Amino acid sequence: MKKKKGVSEVVGNLLILLIVGITVSAMLSYGYPLIMSGQENVKIRNVISSLVFTREKMDVVASDVASSTTVKFPPSGGGISVSDSYAIFVYRNGSLLSFVPDHPKELLYRSGNTELAIELGGVWKKRGSSFMIYPPLLSTSGSTLTMDVYELNGSGSAGGYGIATVLLSYEGEEVHSYGSSDVKVVIVSGFSGAWARYLESQGFSVSLNGNTVTGEINVKNFTIAVHRIGVSIW
Repeated sequence: MKKKKGVSEVVGNLLILLIVGITVSAMLSYGYPLIMSGQENVKIRNVISSLVFTREKMDVVASDVASSTTVKFPPSGGGISVSDSYAIFVYRNGSLLSFVPDHPKELLYRSGNTELAIELGGVWKKRGSSFMIYPPLLSTSGSTLTMDVYELNGSGSAGGYGIATVLLSYEGEEVHSYGSSDVKVVIVSGFSGAWARYLESQGFSVSLNGNTVTGEINVKNFTIAVHRIGVSIW
C-alpha cells in the first residue's frame, strides 16, 4: 500500500507540473500578446490626448492670446517631428490662392505601424485605414465655408521614452474673405481616406486618387485665414 501511495504521489506531482506548464505556455502564447496589445493601445491613446492638447495650444497661439507656449509631449517609444509630407492647394473660381502655403507642414508621430498627425488643425490616425480623431479647421455652415490653415515654420524631432518639449510661437496671420465662390481644395496626405470622408460630410463633391483627395463646393461666402506658427521640438 505504501508503495502504491508513493507512486500515486509522484504521478500526481507530475500531473500538477504538466498542468502548470500547459497553463504558462497558454499565457505566453495568448495572454502576453493581449497584454502587449493592451499596453500599445493605452500608449496610443495617451499620444492622441497629447496631440489634441497640442492642437488646442495652437489655437491659443494662432489667435495671439499668448505669443508663445510650450507643450510637454511623451513620445512613448515612438517619434514626433515637424514634417512637410502633406500638401494643400486651394482654388477659388479656378484660380490658385497663392498666399496659401502648399506645404504648411504637420506634426507627425510614428510608432510601429501607427501614424498620427496634426494636419490643417485636425488630428488624424492611420493604422492600415485612416481615421479622423479631431476635426480640422475647415467647415461649412449653410452656404458659408471657413478655413484656417496653420503654417508651421520650424523643425525638430524627438523620440524614445522621455518627455519632449514642443515650443509654439505666434508669427502672424493673413485673412481673406470672398463672396460667391466655386472652391476647390486639393489635399495630398497619407490620411486621404479620412480626409475624403470628412470633406463629404461638409457637403463637398469628392474624388480620391491614392493619397490625393479633391473636394469641390459652391458657397455664397468664403473666408480663409493663414496662421503662421513657429515650431521647435527637442
